Amino acid sequence: MAWMVVPNLDEARDQLNKRFPKRDKRSDGSIGDTSHQDSPSSHNPDRTGRPEYRDGDDLDEVRARDFDADLRDPGGVTMEHVVQLWVKLARSNDLWWVRYIIYNGRIWHRRHGFATHTYTGSNQHTSHCHVNSDFTQAADTVRGTNWRLDQLGDPGPVEPAPGPAVSFPLPSGYYFGPRSGGNRSVSGYYRRRFNGKLDRQWLAMWTKQLTRRGWPAGKGKRYLRKNGHDGLYGPEHRELITAFQADQGLSRDGLLGRNTWDAAYRNPIR
Repeated sequence: MAWMVVPNLDEARDQLNKRFPKRDKRSDGSIGDTSHQDSPSSHNPDRTGRPEYRDGDDLDEVRARDFDADLRDPGGVTMEHVVQLWVKLARSNDLWWVRYIIYNGRIWHRRHGFATHTYTGSNQHTSHCHVNSDFTQAADTVRGTNWRLDQLGDPGPVEPAPGPAVSFPLPSGYYFGPRSGGNRSVSGYYRRRFNGKLDRQWLAMWTKQLTRRGWPAGKGKRYLRKNGHDGLYGPEHRELITAFQADQGLSRDGLLGRNTWDAAYRNPIR
């Protein structure tokens, strides 16, 4: 059985990489090394290892990630800034999927309202920040999380969206969505034609625009891993669309309507 990191922590990694493209990753980690494997840890998969928490489903889940403390940010943002932002958001329940954070000899735990406590473990986490996902099915499965890194100082230079812009091809009130969604939900499965192209061609065009914006989408990548840019709306497209909506501050419904379409072609890239 292959182990997996819960999706919200992969999204934290992806958003850190995007916000701090030059950051050091040598202290990054997910699955535990030998020192973790000998005792209960959220770095250990919950079915084949010794986890802190084991649920009853069939997934072999890792609920912790470490992020290298060296962000190499030209604007001076440090991991301490990131941690304090995440602690603040966790206290207000904006990061409701987080259970605890450890960094530089301190721990902030949900059970204590994320108050600051001294961390007494042998590893003081000075070279990296440890983030632990909560022990709930909701936290295990949530996708499209926003870790709010845009709140940290100058987010860096702005690049225009790759062009040329393409207008939303569907009639008013229509959107790209599941084939079970009725006539206004355009899935690509029924080979409907809009503005001279098949529905699946339009959906494939939009998802390829996201790859031009730097999103890891396509066969074997982070998004659209299995089927690639096939233009057939399914769970993989919903995951990608939801993540993009979260990144752009849009309503996260996983459906590709006019606003989400336009954001890919018109909004600048940071």
